[in-house]
Amino acid sequence: MIDTATIWDRCLNDLRYQVKDNVFTMWLRPLSAHQEAQTLVIRAPNDYFVSYIKKNHLQDIEQLAIKHGQGAIEHVVVRVDNINHKAEPVEAPSESPTATPLPSPAVPINNSAQSQGFDFKDNVNDEAHQAALVDASDTKSLNYLNPDFTFETFVTGKSNNLAYKACYELGKKQSKNRHNPLFIYGSSGLGKTHLMHSVAHRYLKSNRSFYYFTSEKFINQLVYSLRNNKIEDFKKKIKKVDLLIVDDIHVLAGKTKSSNEFLTLFSDFTSGDKQLILASDRHPSQMTEFDERFRSRFSWGLTVAVDPPEIDTRVQILQKKAASYGMSLPKECALFIAQNVVSNVRRLEGALNQVFANANLTGAPITLEMVQYALKDIVAMRVQAVNMDNIRKVVAEYYDVSVKDIMGRKRTRHIARPRQIAMALARELTGDSYPDIGQSFGGRDHTTVMHACDKVAQLRATDPAFDKDYKALAMMLQAA
Repeated sequence: MIDTATIWDRCLNDLRYQVKDNVFTMWLRPLSAHQEAQTLVIRAPNDYFVSYIKKNHLQDIEQLAIKHGQGAIEHVVVRVDNINHKAEPVEAPSESPTATPLPSPAVPINNSAQSQGFDFKDNVNDEAHQAALVDASDTKSLNYLNPDFTFETFVTGKSNNLAYKACYELGKKQSKNRHNPLFIYGSSGLGKTHLMHSVAHRYLKSNRSFYYFTSEKFINQLVYSLRNNKIEDFKKKIKKVDLLIVDDIHVLAGKTKSSNEFLTLFSDFTSGDKQLILASDRHPSQMTEFDERFRSRFSWGLTVAVDPPEIDTRVQILQKKAASYGMSLPKECALFIAQNVVSNVRRLEGALNQVFANANLTGAPITLEMVQYALKDIVAMRVQAVNMDNIRKVVAEYYDVSVKDIMGRKRTRHIARPRQIAMALARELTGDSYPDIGQSFGGRDHTTVMHACDKVAQLRATDPAFDKDYKALAMMLQAA
């Protein structure tokens, strides 16, 4: 008979891909579960959590619990965890952002009523702006770090090795190779949050304190503090910790007051023994929404990229994730998944979960044929995206030229270069022969296609910006 912990872990793994990251971290990760007869009892920190879960997630949780329970679970209920919870319950806020008295914005998260942070709404969803403050003096704050996001579970490769090494060095208490600020950039789902959580775990182990924010939560805290004349108290509490982590820093663009207040904190955390880690979806030089003051400060320390993982790294990620589930994933199956899901780690793990769910439901062993069937829709989407017509269309839009130009005979650089890139992408992604690609590009000779592929390979090796554009186009075409 499957045990309760396994049922709940599998439910959480599925929920992780059904909700936004901040919702999962704030509302679902802190929950625990036990079984009473054929009922799964979800334990929540307080009545506010119970109300929120019942309203927003209970139906989905029940469906997953029944599925993963394999007959052992028929119902799900949500209750306050009376064993660990001593504080008075907090009422859910009303629709008016000023109707409910709010706790101090910088109270560290724990499993008490104060764990709600503050709930001020500023024309955004309430759930997206719950404060996520973590303090090393509060052991319960570990509930608000993903326990799976550690250095030991992070799979490294060429795409993320420098970022990993930089974060790992920061995690050492006596490190002499600190870079301040450490700025990590890359598309969503590539592991930036994993690395930042890994540093946070190391800080906790060495009794150092830190605060972790997404930019939206940081803005929300600032708005509340400014409107309630508590901005100095808010900043004093932040300044007491050793490490400040701000994710999605690009969200601060255009928020004048929030940006200016952040600059004062920036100065405090880039001097002395303190440390600042920032993350964004792009390099500081490309954050043109900010003025030069911000862009230059963001680049003061070390800037590292997290790129889409290469196929070898994707295979390692899949096999390591499978092992953590206690499942066996044959290498040919991992390779098939890695070949068809390339856009980011989150979707890679989602595809793996889909395979495991199929295996659990059907009882079939995990073979290449089973994996191909379980992911047939993903493969169909990829095949649909990776064809000559779509390659030409995507490249043309990316470089702001017309498909007619790419197919035509003009040899000006602003047209010839996108044409060469489209040919190289066609060769890499479709595997078609040089003559076939030449015919699909207006009847060109196969030697033209060969020259285009060689030229693109040369430029990728010598021009990092060109290589990044090429990778971005490949990822767009292969996204599953």
